[in-house]
Amino acid sequence: MAHGAVTKFLIYSQDGLGLGHLRRNVNICYQIKKRCPQASCLIIADSPVAPFFKLPPHCDFIKIPTLVKVDTGIWRSERLLLNNRELLALRADVISNVLAGFQPDVFLVDHMPHGALGELLKPLAELRRQRPRTKIILGIRDILGAPEVIRRQWESEGAFAAIEEFYDAVCIYGSSDLFDAATEYQFPLAVRGRVRYCGYVCRDEAQIANTDGATLAPSNGRSGKKFVLITGGGGADAAYMMDRFIDAVRLLKTEISFQAFIATGPFVHKEQRKLLRQKSQDLPITVGRMEGDSIRYFRRADLVVSMAGYNTISEIMLFRKNALVVPRPGPSAEQTMRTRLMAQRALFTTIAPQALTGENMAEQLSQQLRTGQKMPEAHLPDLRGAGRVAEFILQDGI
Repeated sequence: MAHGAVTKFLIYSQDGLGLGHLRRNVNICYQIKKRCPQASCLIIADSPVAPFFKLPPHCDFIKIPTLVKVDTGIWRSERLLLNNRELLALRADVISNVLAGFQPDVFLVDHMPHGALGELLKPLAELRRQRPRTKIILGIRDILGAPEVIRRQWESEGAFAAIEEFYDAVCIYGSSDLFDAATEYQFPLAVRGRVRYCGYVCRDEAQIANTDGATLAPSNGRSGKKFVLITGGGGADAAYMMDRFIDAVRLLKTEISFQAFIATGPFVHKEQRKLLRQKSQDLPITVGRMEGDSIRYFRRADLVVSMAGYNTISEIMLFRKNALVVPRPGPSAEQTMRTRLMAQRALFTTIAPQALTGENMAEQLSQQLRTGQKMPEAHLPDLRGAGRVAEFILQDGI
């Protein structure tokens, strides 16, 4: 695909109750625009807070009704009083109409080759029939969950069959030397030939420079106190980890001089946020709802305390941050798997969620703030995934 041509990119971003997929797709849009300034990028998103991130020029969202995954293979409508059959029919119709009206040169499908509960199968078949020259590409995280669970789910739901029938390529957002997804999830031989490992999808320096507040100094300024950032991404299930952090700070109150910011994210319930504020009132902690981008806090942090979502871990690596990570316990094994693999490379320190207490978090915080744990450069995976994805989908002959 020649860069000089007017090109249209459509991205399907199924987030449900989160921000991770949306963040990655926005990062990729920035890289597409960097290489092809005349491109138009349209994101079909179902996150309740879309649009959340700042978009580059000539990019936009179409919001479809939110469908939330509550467990493996189990979904529910988040807002509309519709059953799954009604909601999926509505979403599939919207997607089909967008495909027919926008007529993309590239359709990048995020995470689910068949869509939530198979909602993409009909739109993909229509696209193949009506616009056979459109490039259809699947983009997935390297770690999706426990291999035996994902293999069984993808086989039963027809995900592998959908890749074979509709997709020109599969971009894996990771490195095979860290986690060989095609092997671990036993991709069919017909699919493996279409796989390309692109590296971890992070934002680039241009995005960081354009972020409001991104020029703040890495240290905490005149106070001389160290700065600790506590983040749980979107925050839907982060309150417990944040609560234990407050317990830890109370134990450390007279030992270490630092300031902390708990970034609750858009999905932390207002009552949980209220309780966190009340509990931390007499401590050097600010509790705030993350209304926009967190990058200025990452740049300032001397220590990041976080869960193990793909984007949070990617940014910890991107900024080489001293970090203490508490993975989500379930229902998916994704975060525990990612944490184990990266902790083995000494990229950060971790506490298992089942073992998390105020006491052991206090001990670990004290040690990491004193020592300023350094990240071994040689153990970092490739972090240039967004640019590599953009370069790949702009190629001719995919």
